[in-house]
Order: sequence, then structure tokens, then C-alpha cells
Amino acid sequence: MQKGHSHNYFGSYRDFWWNKGFLDLTAERLELHRYSNMLDVGCGQGHWTKTLAPYLAHDSKITAIDNDENWFESNAELEHHFKLSKIDFSLKYGDAENIPFENETFDFVTCQTVLIHLKNPKKALEEMTRVLKPNGLLLCVEPNNIVQTLTKNSISQNDSIEETLDHIKYRLIIEKGKKKLGEGDNSLGDLLPGWFASESLKDIQVRLSDKAIAMYPPYDNKEQIATLKQWMQGSAWKSETRKDIDYFNAAGEEYMPFYFEYQEKYDTRSDHIMGAVQREQYHAAGGSLMYLVSGIK
Repeated sequence: MQKGHSHNYFGSYRDFWWNKGFLDLTAERLELHRYSNMLDVGCGQGHWTKTLAPYLAHDSKITAIDNDENWFESNAELEHHFKLSKIDFSLKYGDAENIPFENETFDFVTCQTVLIHLKNPKKALEEMTRVLKPNGLLLCVEPNNIVQTLTKNSISQNDSIEETLDHIKYRLIIEKGKKKLGEGDNSLGDLLPGWFASESLKDIQVRLSDKAIAMYPPYDNKEQIATLKQWMQGSAWKSETRKDIDYFNAAGEEYMPFYFEYQEKYDTRSDHIMGAVQREQYHAAGGSLMYLVSGIK
């Protein structure tokens, strides 16, 4: 089995995705202490599972599923974590679009940055709702990633309108190809509230994470170090099995001339940014658009 998207995207970087104060307030408002039987769909290495566990009811049971053998076959570190926490935890194989549990099994079902990678995210949402008990809570955390193309940094601040539009067009074409290949939509977070409503969920609430990882010299705090390490490994946009040209091909032959024009004009762009980091000339606020959408069955 090939490695999933998240194989190189997991690690210390994700440990800095959330501000504890924000999580505390969100958990209080969603009354997570009322729930004792949680399912984490597409758990990966369990970052989100571990993040939510302390907010659940005492003596809670947690089930985590993933369809990537790198995660579900064995995760001794995650299992040891919950053993020390004295939490009833089980890690199993499971496909988000065909969840292997009976109807109305869990009182809390959640996922983090999973739907954006699925061919049929609405089917996954239906499945998560199906296994949720009446009055249970569904919480999905998904981003709009395309908006990051418009965020400024010290290198892009003086880009021309034409250059900015080139970068936006490039990402939009990749998104189009990605969807045509059945590999998901990196920015579907915008659509979640409407999808929740279509599942007849009640009390739909939408929040935005307040987390930003600002980058500025000398890049020496833990968050910045983890972020730079992630940049060296590759961004969330990248695939281990495909290249940008594959997505352009999938989007349509008419986009190929732009692909080659873009490569010729901006082939050193990434090197320019990393060079600025090395010279301690790069800085950015580091914000993102991460939605937390919740609803009651």
C-alpha cells in the first residue's frame, strides 16, 4: 500500500496547530465533558485524538480509525499514550466513506483535515452522521487552503497584480485537477455548514481557529523551528505520488501552456523564499483559515 498524504505531513508541526485557550473555550461551549464515546475518523498519528481526549467525560472510550496501514496496523506510541492516560482506546482500520460500525454507535464523532482528501466527502459526512447517536455531536475541522495564496509575506509584498493572479490561477488549476482525479478539495471547509444542514443536523455552529504561526528572525521558537522543518519536507499541497504537472493534465489540456509559462517565470520562487529565510529576511504573520463546524444529530 502506498503512503498516504499525511505520511510526511505529520510530526511536530501539527503539535502547534492549536492554542490551548481556544481549545478550552471551544470545549466548554460544545460541552465536550458530556460525551464519553468518541470516534476519530482518519486519525493518522492521533494528533487530534490526543488533543480532544482531555476534554471528554471521565472514563471515556475512544475509537480511532484510518485506512492507511502506516497508522492503523500499529501505533505503539499512540497506544502507550492512552494507556498512561488510563483511557479506553482502540485503533482500527476504517474507511471514512464506509465506516465499519453500526448505526448510532457513538455520541461524539469528529475528524480533522480528512474530508479535504476524499473523493466523496459528502458520503463520509453521511457515514459520520449515521454512526452518531441521537443528540450526539459531530465536529469536523477543515480548512480553506487556497486563501493562503493571497496572504502576504516579506518576499511577496511587492508582487505585481499580474504575478499574484498567476499564483492564484496556478493553485486553482491544481485544485481542479485534484478534484478530477478524485483526490479531494483542499478548500472545502467553506462548504461544511451547508452540508451539515443537508444532513438535518441541528444547532450548527461555525468557529475559526485563532492560531497563527508568525515567522520572523531568528526563527528560534519551537513553533517556528517545526514550521521550517516542515517546509524542508514539503507542503500540504504536495503529493508523494504526483507532481503539479499531473494535476494540470487532469484539469485539462488547455491549461498546459500556462503550466510551462509559470514554471519558466517562477521556477526559482521557492529557492528565493528559502534563501530569504537563511539570510533572516523573511517574515510573515502565518495565519490560516481553519473552520471548526459542529452540529447535533
